[in-house]
Amino acid sequence: MTDNKDERGTLDLSLLIEQHKQEIWNYKMKESEWTRTYNQLEGNKKIIEELSSTVTELRRDNKYLAKQIEDYREILKKAGL
Repeated sequence: MTDNKDERGTLDLSLLIEQHKQEIWNYKMKESEWTRTYNQLEGNKKIIEELSSTVTELRRDNKYLAKQIEDYREILKKAGL
């Protein structure tokens, strides 16, 4: 017993339609993967921007606190403590 697919020639319309459907399915799967990857990259980009902002704030706060410590040490030094 032979399979109908085996009997169809390369110009058979039903074979071409099946091949086209498979190509469309493959493309949709790739497109879905690309979209998922793009969304992940955008999410990661936002996280990096937020972390960068936080690091900048922490550096500013650290500099301010270092100055405060320096000022307090100077006050204590002048007071003889």
